[in-house]
Amino acid sequence: MPTRPQLDEARAILQRVYGFKAFRGLQEDVISDVLEGRDALAVLPTGGGKSLCYQIPALIRPGCAIVVSPLIALMSDQVDALKQVGVRAERLDSSMDFNARTEALNAAQRGEMDLLYVSPEGLGTGLAQRLAGMDVSLIAVDEAHCVSQWGHDFRPDYRALGRLRELFPGVPRLAVTATADTRTRDDILAQLQLTDPALHVASFDRPNLTLSAEPKGGGRTARVVQLVKARGGVSGIVYAATRKGTEDVAEALERAGIPALAYHAGLDAEVRSERQRRFLLEEGLVMCATVAFGMGVDKPDVRFVIHADPPKTLEAYWQEVGRAGRDGEPAEGIALYGPSDMARSLSWTHQGDAPEEVKRVQLTKTRQLFAFFNGDECRRGAVRRYFGEEKVEPCGVCDVCTAEPGQAHDATRWAQMAVSAVIRCGQKVGRGRLVLHLMGTTKDGFDEQLSTQSTFGVGKDLPKAGWDRVFDALLFDGMLAEGGDLMRPSIIVPDGEAARALFRGERTLMLREDVAAARKKPAKGRSVASAAAVADLSGRDQDLFDALRTWRTDTAKARGVPPYVIFHDRTLAEIARERPGSPDALRQISGVGEKKAQRYAEDVARIIAEAA
Repeated sequence: MPTRPQLDEARAILQRVYGFKAFRGLQEDVISDVLEGRDALAVLPTGGGKSLCYQIPALIRPGCAIVVSPLIALMSDQVDALKQVGVRAERLDSSMDFNARTEALNAAQRGEMDLLYVSPEGLGTGLAQRLAGMDVSLIAVDEAHCVSQWGHDFRPDYRALGRLRELFPGVPRLAVTATADTRTRDDILAQLQLTDPALHVASFDRPNLTLSAEPKGGGRTARVVQLVKARGGVSGIVYAATRKGTEDVAEALERAGIPALAYHAGLDAEVRSERQRRFLLEEGLVMCATVAFGMGVDKPDVRFVIHADPPKTLEAYWQEVGRAGRDGEPAEGIALYGPSDMARSLSWTHQGDAPEEVKRVQLTKTRQLFAFFNGDECRRGAVRRYFGEEKVEPCGVCDVCTAEPGQAHDATRWAQMAVSAVIRCGQKVGRGRLVLHLMGTTKDGFDEQLSTQSTFGVGKDLPKAGWDRVFDALLFDGMLAEGGDLMRPSIIVPDGEAARALFRGERTLMLREDVAAARKKPAKGRSVASAAAVADLSGRDQDLFDALRTWRTDTAKARGVPPYVIFHDRTLAEIARERPGSPDALRQISGVGEKKAQRYAEDVARIIAEAA
């Protein structure tokens, strides 16, 4: 353990140099390990003060700290900030001329530098050998998820950083990142060859973030403009998948009177630098960007991040939305998604040149992302569980938590059937075939081979749409995963103990929708839920139901919400049958709470009277 005077000095530096009275979260634990001379991996949330975990030990331990950082802009921002508080820091990157680089390196070798920032590419040019000849206090690998091929921003040059162990024997190495699931964390530890490392993983929760996701309509850009205008002139980031997409959104925002800039890798470096500078300095500016923008952008008052197009993985999503609300004040993350987005992401992965095993993981991550967007679980809770957190409570503020009605449906019985079918079919059958198997349907003679299994046809009462929801949820939850060949993945059970817990009833699957209420072929002009709801209505009740649906549509448009937020079709069908004449009577209808009864009782009574 570090000595008490060292920890006292760390706290004194925190207040004296940085102006903070106390460490946050796991900062002190990480700093203690580094001061002790121990290797460590720290996974701390965006805005959680990761840089202090190596900057403060660098000011205490003798010698100069080497910080490996992936972006020039990120290095520049941190060095400038350190110089402002009186810390001796410099960077070595390709944007500097020869004389400036030489001067910085010489100063470090003379012991006149506390922190020296370098790129992983730069270390591969012989720089590492030169640095090995000087007194090094510690080595920090920033944005360490770039090391892992399982991560969302893999950088091949990061893979070579494991050799730092031999070049700098006995020098503590600290890897830091904001987003890394269990597989990525294990890969970081292995690739960097950290010795007996301490592992610090903070909660991935961001309590100040309100998250939502919505399917894309016909006008994605128009919807983005609408969302930005509703947020009243605050700074924000809009992510788009293509360069043209960033320019289209920026132009549309400008036409709407909202100051906006496009940012992508196709722009001249000086233009990108100037636009990033403006974004950091100006208030109320919206940056419309590809993922070329964002890493290391330390603007604390970004109030929203909108994904006009979805990212590739949940890791990327969480890092990108984490750029909102770094000051701890309320902020929003809003994602638009559609079937074509998933198809595009899967296609990019299939066409890539990554090894098959890596592609399989990337494909699974893509499907997990879209299951998350289209899912029924609390947004923040789902992200935290994805990263391995347990005993996660709903956030209470995301679009899922605040949706009406908030009734949860127990789908555990269907989940047990699905997992059992996967096992009975030898974990070598694809998802589509499994659904047919559960429904008792054969296709091309394939399921005839498995029709003697006890799971054949046990799920015939659940329509295909319902089984799709169950499999989506199980894949996202990690109860199921994809294996087999890349082009023909099979569904497997990755965790036998988790499956046994499901069968014993110790683990459940709850969905916001009643999957058993779905129907394959809804009545003409109505949704699946609508067809199910009106299946037993009389002609007279049907007319009232139609009138109630028209009222609901008009009300939803006026309130700017989806119709189901007002009432579900099954609730309208029950109203049509029961014809409640008072707020108390309306409150007895399934799906009608006290506030809705107070808000809509008068309208409902009027429509019932008009239909009488």
